[in-house]
Amino acid sequence: MIIDRVYRLVQTVANVEQRGNITPDQFNVLAEMAQLEYMSKRIGNIKMVNNQGVPVIGYESTWRIHEDLRPMVYGPVTIPIDSAGNFSYPYGYIWPDAVHKTDFTHIERITADQYPFLKRSLIKPPSAAYPVMIMRGQYGFIDPYSIGSLAMSYLKVPPTPIWGYGLSEDTAVFDANLSVDFLIPPLAYIEMAMLILAHVGINLGAFELTQFAKSQEMT
Repeated sequence: MIIDRVYRLVQTVANVEQRGNITPDQFNVLAEMAQLEYMSKRIGNIKMVNNQGVPVIGYESTWRIHEDLRPMVYGPVTIPIDSAGNFSYPYGYIWPDAVHKTDFTHIERITADQYPFLKRSLIKPPSAAYPVMIMRGQYGFIDPYSIGSLAMSYLKVPPTPIWGYGLSEDTAVFDANLSVDFLIPPLAYIEMAMLILAHVGINLGAFELTQFAKSQEMT
């Protein structure tokens, strides 16, 4: 499991850096934070913007980012629309991946300030053939509501990662049956270890951590 590779790498580096042993419970708290940071960075972290105020990277800006987050994409699920045009976001919803009608025809996502112009358009107002959607507040909004439902795939809050273990002579021993793995590509384990180590004050580059990982695998 990826989580065990990350755990072993974190412990190796922490010991080499003379930071002592990180307990499994401490690791699990940091692992949850690191996985959410991993997602936030790829969705488009507002702390990582260019001089135009636009995130340097963001979801679907490249196929690589899309692939990094693919394990966290869920759906599509069918979502009903009420008579006011509102719909509830699915459980665990973080970010939209794709939205369409249940017959797979297009729904156009727009911003709230675009809606009045489109609503009064004489050329292409919202219709069952050309519905529009606004992501806002507690509920999303679809015009017209008469389409009845929509289909959405979306980034979902991942399960909390857990390095599960049993005790053998007071030593924690990994137990895959009690563990919940990271939802990340296998090669991202170096980055996950970097994020966790940064929270305990160890800031190393990917090259240095890769060397640690190689020496660990050889051992």
